[in-house]
This record gives sequence, C-alpha cells and structure tokens, in this order.
Amino acid sequence: MPGSGDLQSFLNLYLTLPATLLSHLNSVGYRASDGSRWHFFQIPRVSEYSFGIQREVGWKSVLEVRYVGSRSSNLTRASDFNQIDIRNNGFTADFGRAFNNCIAQGATLAGSGTPLQKCTNAAFNPAIPGSVPLTVFPNLGGAGLLTNSTILSQLKAGTPADLAVTYVINALTGNVKFNPNPNIFVADVLNNGAFDRYNSLQMELRRRFSGGLYLNANYTFEKELTNGQGTAQTRVEALLDNAQPNLEISRADFDQTQVFNVSAIYELPFGKGKRWLSSGNNWLERAVGGWEATSLIRWSTGAPITFTDARGTLNRAARSGRQTPATNLTTDQIKALAGVFVTPNGVFFLNPSALQRNADGSLVGTPVTGTTAGRGANGVDPGIGAFSGQIFFNDPAGTTSGLPRAFLNGPPVFSWDGSLLKNIRVTETTRLQLRAEFFNLMNHTTFTPPQFIDVNSSTFGRITSTAIANRVIQFGARFEF
Repeated sequence: MPGSGDLQSFLNLYLTLPATLLSHLNSVGYRASDGSRWHFFQIPRVSEYSFGIQREVGWKSVLEVRYVGSRSSNLTRASDFNQIDIRNNGFTADFGRAFNNCIAQGATLAGSGTPLQKCTNAAFNPAIPGSVPLTVFPNLGGAGLLTNSTILSQLKAGTPADLAVTYVINALTGNVKFNPNPNIFVADVLNNGAFDRYNSLQMELRRRFSGGLYLNANYTFEKELTNGQGTAQTRVEALLDNAQPNLEISRADFDQTQVFNVSAIYELPFGKGKRWLSSGNNWLERAVGGWEATSLIRWSTGAPITFTDARGTLNRAARSGRQTPATNLTTDQIKALAGVFVTPNGVFFLNPSALQRNADGSLVGTPVTGTTAGRGANGVDPGIGAFSGQIFFNDPAGTTSGLPRAFLNGPPVFSWDGSLLKNIRVTETTRLQLRAEFFNLMNHTTFTPPQFIDVNSSTFGRITSTAIANRVIQFGARFEF
C-alpha cells in the first residue's frame, strides 16, 4: 500500500519527456510516461472459522447446528487517485449560481415550458433580475461556453461532475484545476483496500438412506458485508468518492439472507427385496415394484436490491453506477412499500402509491419529478414539483446520498423439482429405467426485479422477468447393464 507521502507525490507528478530510467526511479516508483506505479501488494488473507454441535435425534437421523464465518482482508480493488474534483476549487458553488442564472434568464423568454427548459444562457447578465456574478466559470476556456447546448444540458441536469469532465476532455479547463494531476485523466491504482466479512447460522437434518427413504433438510441464515464486490467484468471498482470510502460498504451482490433446501428420495416398498410383493416374479410384482420418487424443494430470500441515481452529481457518471438517490424515508419505511404488486399497468416492485400517475390514473414508470423543498438551486427545476407519495429524489448537484446500498431483499424465490422413476428388471444384471422429470412442479411464478433499480429509468419499479422458468416436464429412458 502506498503511504500518504507516496500518494501526494503521485498526485503532484507532472509529465517530463523524454522519460529516463533516472526519472522513473526519482518519481516515487511511478512511471512518468503513463502515470502508473511500481506497486508492492500484500497477499490477500482469508481466515475461516466454524464450530457446531451434532446430535442423533432418532429415526436414523442426525441434527447439526453450526456457526460458520470468515474474514478476508487485503483483498484487491482499484481507486481512481485522480478523481474529478468539483468541491475544493469552488466549482460546485458556482454551478449553483449558474443554474440560478439559467432559470432567471429562461423566465424572461416567451414560449412554453419552465424557465429552466427555456434557458439559453447561464452567464451573468446584470439586466436580468436575480442573475448573479460567477466566480469560476469565467476562468474556464471560453468563459465556460454557457450558451453551448451540451454545456447547458448538463447544467440543467444537475450533473456538475460530468460537466467538469466535458471541460477536461475538451481542454477547456483554463486555470481551473479539476484533477489532482491535470496531465492525466484516469489513474486507477490497484491496492489492498478491500475486505469481506461472512457470518452464518447453519442447521441441517440428515436421515441416512434406510427403509427406502433418504432425507436432507438444511437452513442457512447469513450476512456478507464487503467494500469490494468483485463482480465487475472489468475487475476495476473505483470508489464513488475517495473522501467517503465507507460509502462502499454494503451487503455483497450475491448475499442471500435465508436459504432453505429439502431433498428426498423414496423407494416404494413393493417388489423384489422390498417389504411387500418381494417373493414372486409375476406380473403384479413387475407392475408395482421398482418405483422411486425424488424431490428437491428450495426457498430463499431474493437478491439484494439497490436503488440508484447513477448521474454525475458528485463524481462522473462512470464512477456513479452504485450511487443511491435521496429520500425522505427510513430504510424500514421503504421496505414496507416493497413487494410484488400486480396492476392493470403491469407488475411492480413498489407499492403503486409511491409511483407517479398520468391524468387518467395509469402508472408512469419514472418516480423522480422535481425534488424535495429547497433544492432548486442544486440542479432540479423548482418549476417541476414532487408528486404526491414520491419517495426518491435526484441527488442535488455536488452531493451524493447517504441511503445505504443493498438494504432490501427482492421477492422470495421458491422452486420444487421432482422426478418419478420406474426400474424394470430385464435380467439379474440388466434393467430398463423409465423417467419422468418435473421442473417447477407447481408452476409457481417467482418475479424478480433488477438488482440495481435506476430511479430515473422509464421502467422504474416494473418487474419484467422471472427467476424460474415455467413448468417443464421431460421423459426419458435408460438401459443399464
């Protein structure tokens, strides 16, 4: 892990070309040609521990109760040490002033729409009531180009981090510093900053195969916390905000609070070697003997759900995929609104009372309209008000939400698979097996929402997929010799 002095040296590093071996060695291990760094990693450490008690409970069965846990540290993850900075340079505050200037200018224009929608210029204009001087935008290239449609669209959207990126990649930063090292853009540095904590209660009842019956039932109650999910295809998980690393701590994407499984095999007690009709080799023994039934039942809580406002309000959008939205409710109040709600407009994951409606009463997908009171200056048009029952709001410009990630489980998942087998003896050493297999035997529908629900999506709250396919029945035959 780099020390604070090493990190500061990296952030202050400027490109020197041509680079030499000496310059490499003198740059605290960083290669000046590409901003990367010689880096020494600690070996990830995993500690696993468990204890349990096992007791025979009769009926040829054993009950086992155990605690199983693990702690992993020094796991690898990436951090963008060159995170876009919109706070320390005064850009966030000036963004709010430019936003208000835009509204003030739009209010002077004729035509339909809100003042923000009509705005064509966010620069200071002393002739417009309410317009205020700007302190940072004038120092940008072209004074911030506050009449440009691309610039205005990001201003109206309340995404100052993405607006800063636009200035950076178009070399319009002027003398405003948006990156600790302005000579590079991204500085993803792999480090040992991730951890994982797993704790579980596990119970299992096992009946050994006897008298034609085998049974295994197990239940797990667990929780897994981590700050490095390890599920991204690129294997790069930069922090949403380097100044708030604790925002990354949440349940693992693959965490399941409760899981219950039952598997069983039962051979009917008829036929050769069984309790009844075992002596003869007649047609009745062949008809009723050799039958076997199997069953596999699984019930579990759904995957963790995270509500997101994946816009560039504090950091750029590429770093904001897990950013959560603002809300006026507690997590328990949001949980109370979750479930499976079948409506004439489709199936939803949230109570329809929390969803926006059209004039005719039909549901609108997106839940975000306007904002909570007093946030108009931070990136949301005050001319568009929050609707009745609204529970999620866009994060104000320059901020991120404190709403936890993955605090809510999706709908429970239930499945019951089974099979029916018939073994027909042909000779003493050969037999024919006929099979009928049933998947989702009860044809139970298990709805599943996305794990990441974007509050700005037009399909917000809608459930459009299922976790388990419809019932499938298949037949087969096998000759064993």
